[in-house]
Amino acid sequence: MDRPCIPASPLWDSGGDLDYFLAIQESQPADRPDHSVQKWDQRAESWEKERSRGEKGEDRIRSTLAYLEQRGLLRPEYRIADIGCGPGRFAVAFARRVHWVTGFDLSPRMIHYGMEHARREGVENVTLRACDFQTLDVRQEGLESAFDLVFSSLTPAIHGRAGLEKVMAMSRAYCCNITHIAHENSLRRQIREQLFGRPATSHWGWRWFYSLFNVLLLLGYLPEASYDHRLQERRVRPEAGYAALTMEHILPPEERTPANQALILAWMEAHADKDGLLTETTRACYGRILWDVQTRLPPGALPGDRKETKP
Repeated sequence: MDRPCIPASPLWDSGGDLDYFLAIQESQPADRPDHSVQKWDQRAESWEKERSRGEKGEDRIRSTLAYLEQRGLLRPEYRIADIGCGPGRFAVAFARRVHWVTGFDLSPRMIHYGMEHARREGVENVTLRACDFQTLDVRQEGLESAFDLVFSSLTPAIHGRAGLEKVMAMSRAYCCNITHIAHENSLRRQIREQLFGRPATSHWGWRWFYSLFNVLLLLGYLPEASYDHRLQERRVRPEAGYAALTMEHILPPEERTPANQALILAWMEAHADKDGLLTETTRACYGRILWDVQTRLPPGALPGDRKETKP
């Protein structure tokens, strides 16, 4: 089977639309400071604390499993790659249903906690690997057409043209990407408005969603879009890790300082209830894009691709 790739002069797009949508995906650099190994290691520590206290919900995982099972993509013989697997929650859930799961993540701490999670759950058919997906050589690693499903959820690991080519080269059947479309966190909004006097801003994720859908369509694939709405309420503790993560979400990089982190932590401590906790309500809409790398329309099949000829 010919490997999927994005041609330099796309046969499916004579009007420059493909370059336009790829530019949207690449408008934020892949090597941003908040996407460093150090930052993801810090998040791994924070997420592990939340997991150990039972603060990590399973609703999104259950919803994703139901979605993929409905489409027959968690078959016992399947091999799945999880790009940006984090602490392995999706990978372990997949491994209970399929033959093998391989997870990739930038953060060694994420991988450490992911393998611990797999051991606790008694799951042995999963491998989690610390690596930079941006520089992973799929061909040299023998990963071309190695997986029946290449899955990714809420990860910056897949970035623009190169990332998309790599994901599709790894799949022999399907790819599935999940990202935020809309996301509102009540506690972060309060801190941003009350402490820093700034209104909430829109999340960048929806741009990735619609740009990826259009890139795939312009390449001749037939992407399927679906949506998952989530409402979650949980109790959180005023802690330095939570304050640091909140700062990353509400302030620009130049203002992410120890002093502002201390301000956020002090605000949380001052607004905690008699139990020393705060209530965080998260409303989110996640967009899922699923496509079959083996099904591709021929050049000229899309509207506007054919040149009009006079009779």
